[in-house]
Amino acid sequence: MSAVARILEEFAAQGTPTPAGRAAAHALREHSLPTRRDENWHYANLRALEQLTHFSPNPQPSPEMPLPHLPDPLPGFERIVYLDGRLQRQHAATAAALARLHDSGLDAPVSAFEAAGDGRFGLVARMFAPEPLSLRVSGTFALEIISLSSAGAFGHYTDLNIELAPDARLELVEHLAGSGPEAAGAEPSALTCNTLRLRLEAGSQLVHTRLQQAPSSSLLYETVAARLAERATYRLRQLSASAANARSSVQVQLQGRESAVEIQAIAAAQGSHSADTLYTTLHEAPGTRSELLFRGIASERAHAACSADVQVGAEARGSRVLQSLRGLIDGKGAEVNLRPRLTINTDDIQAAHGATTGQLDETLLFYLLSRGLAPEAARSLLKWAFLSEAMGQVGPAALRKRAESAIASRLSDAPAAELLL
Repeated sequence: MSAVARILEEFAAQGTPTPAGRAAAHALREHSLPTRRDENWHYANLRALEQLTHFSPNPQPSPEMPLPHLPDPLPGFERIVYLDGRLQRQHAATAAALARLHDSGLDAPVSAFEAAGDGRFGLVARMFAPEPLSLRVSGTFALEIISLSSAGAFGHYTDLNIELAPDARLELVEHLAGSGPEAAGAEPSALTCNTLRLRLEAGSQLVHTRLQQAPSSSLLYETVAARLAERATYRLRQLSASAANARSSVQVQLQGRESAVEIQAIAAAQGSHSADTLYTTLHEAPGTRSELLFRGIASERAHAACSADVQVGAEARGSRVLQSLRGLIDGKGAEVNLRPRLTINTDDIQAAHGATTGQLDETLLFYLLSRGLAPEAARSLLKWAFLSEAMGQVGPAALRKRAESAIASRLSDAPAAELLL
């Protein structure tokens, strides 16, 4: 039986689904999941999905079960904590955050991106998420969402919907992490699937940092769909440091005049793992702007891939597009694949893109060695310099330190402590 058939069978056995869950199951039944024959999924690890034995979420843990160790709080941020997709309400910061925000739109309709596009794994998250959450933010707010996954063969799912009111300001941090030790080199045994829908109304601003640290026991699929009204601004910092095989699908619709998105991303993959990301930006209004900067490192036998697809409609006159994709191969069996794509249907536009893949600069490496640096230190210094342009935009300082440690753990030559913040 195929993975899709087993997913639908386990969903039907859960009992009475929500309207959103039923709509997601109907779309999955009609359109299925992507395959490697789909152009945008050629580099994703889909074969491992067929080997999983369970898809239903982890059972409700005992109320006496202690909460796993959490990262130190970020100053000025309120916090929401998930464990295996279930809210941990005993956490004081979680209760404070939920009290300040308002529920809305839990049954948002399935979009074309989710139903038949590259966001189809978001359907699985909507079907199985134990506690979907929809929030509306007004004014100025800072929120950290920590999602922990425990060991085991059950699935881990979250379904989030966040709306920003006109002129709202939100600083959002998402941190996905394992909750305990695991065996090195373990094969994926559980599915981690998260979906996030963002709606930015006129003049709102969102600074969004996503830190992936899923364990190697997880097969990770993440879906983000953002819609921006006029003058809205979305700044995304995506940092992939998973020990898992990971795929992220991000779609941003610039629906309003002078809306803008700025994405800076890092992917560091080590061992035999893969980190695959698709960024799709749709310019649908005049004066819109999109920028993407990606830096990826694949070490040993790992695989890093980034597809950047920008589509500029005829009505998006005066738009600006910038893409910069760079990959670093650090191992005989490592692979980096970069695919910048521009589809432009208007003459009134400024656009530039570039993609390069290579190995460490031997001339620079020789220079550092000639100055007395050890080979490991010289290599780590060059790698950290390669990532610094994207890493330098991460803040606040406590979050940047956390992100630097996570990325460093996925490099074959970990940088010296003095290179980190």
